[in-house]
Amino acid sequence: MEPQQKKLFDMIVIGDGLAGFLLLYELSRYPAFANQRVLLLGDGKEKQRSWCFWDNDLEPELQKMVNTSWKELSFKSDDVTVRQDLGKLNYYYIPGKSFFEYFNEEFLSEHPNIHFQKDIALNISGSAGNFKVTTGNGVYETPKVYNSAFLGERPQIDLWQHFRGWFIESDEAVFDPGNARLMDFTVARNGECRFMYILPLSEKQALIELTYFSPQPYEMSVYDKEIAGYISEHVGENYKILEKEYGQIPMQQGVFRHSGKNDETNLGTLAGMVKASTGYAFQRIRNDSKELARAYFTGKKPKRFNEKDRFAFYDSLLLWIIRNHPQTCKRIFTQLFQRRKMETILRFLDQKTNIWEEANIFARLPIRIFLKALYYRLTGKSFARPQYDYHVLRELQNA
Repeated sequence: MEPQQKKLFDMIVIGDGLAGFLLLYELSRYPAFANQRVLLLGDGKEKQRSWCFWDNDLEPELQKMVNTSWKELSFKSDDVTVRQDLGKLNYYYIPGKSFFEYFNEEFLSEHPNIHFQKDIALNISGSAGNFKVTTGNGVYETPKVYNSAFLGERPQIDLWQHFRGWFIESDEAVFDPGNARLMDFTVARNGECRFMYILPLSEKQALIELTYFSPQPYEMSVYDKEIAGYISEHVGENYKILEKEYGQIPMQQGVFRHSGKNDETNLGTLAGMVKASTGYAFQRIRNDSKELARAYFTGKKPKRFNEKDRFAFYDSLLLWIIRNHPQTCKRIFTQLFQRRKMETILRFLDQKTNIWEEANIFARLPIRIFLKALYYRLTGKSFARPQYDYHVLRELQNA
């Protein structure tokens, strides 16, 4: 059936998730935004996502979405436990519920120039200055499109960060709400790169999450069995499950682009704003949104994340190691956290260190495996691609 509507907007934002809403938030901080006629396209479904990131300060709108924050982080491996203060930084946790409640119930009502349409974009045609976005209900015209949705064939991903988390409440006060555990590698088995991630939300409540870096996800029962065993050992049997979450993050370089095939502006994961080596995305998407908003109202070119800088090169070495020698991950991360300050590590992950600090970091890591990764990276040689269970991949990716 031919679409029945044809409407003109100053801009169209495709996707009502993190990237779409953060862009609108940054755009709204410019007074001229109130005069823009904006269309937001999304499925309107409840999204069970949550985000963690670090910063030294937050504006009030973001601060009120924060459920919990920590001034200390810790790392644990077999015979190593590191617990450190973050200095000027705070580690923040924003649950999806508070994020989407703010944007859907408060932000959109405060900005009547944003027209939310519960509709799925099917196609983007035209070019910059003259786009047409086709949905199941109409064709919309605009000079500017920001897109965070995969509208065509998804890229092939050969390494994933996949995780399953349980929000639990214990009968006893067993958690330390002043300290979040970034990684617990005591669960690493069979040469796999996996760890537990623990966010204490109070003395009795916590998010306990099992994370893997591997070529493909598993059935849910695999994660749940491991999490249940970990809780039994470290918390006890007297607890209840409040909620569960699951997520997948591509750990891939070179497959995402800042612009789509018609020169529309890509956002979020689609634009490569997820840090491939760690999966952290909130701050990168937030900073990218600031740049895109500035560019929209000033006409200047945005300074977007560059996959060809030295930090991307560092990522490529670690990704090669995770992909081809996952059994070394435990040793690498143990030496990293044992020998460097937590604040320095977070600044490194944020790409805010200088080259001397970075040299100091790498000097304290297992040098032979990184030299091997460097050799394969520079020569272009690689091992055979891993085999996938595509049935499981399709089911999980479409969940």
